[in-house]
Amino acid sequence: MSDIRSNEQRYYDALTTIARKYQTTDQLRRRAGQYGLSHLEELEMAYENIQALANEAIKRKRRPSA
Repeated sequence: MSDIRSNEQRYYDALTTIARKYQTTDQLRRRAGQYGLSHLEELEMAYENIQALANEAIKRKRRPSA
């Protein structure tokens, strides 16, 4: 049972990070150039980071049975 709770916690943590710590596309547009990148480059990097975070959350996990 603790393994299930651990998985759920990982998923919750990943989703919380995505929902609260990443800037919205509007925020990226408004702050474009702040780090020397265009808003498209910043958006691309954010997308890649979100994918990496999701992949880390599901790493070595099986798909739940229906």
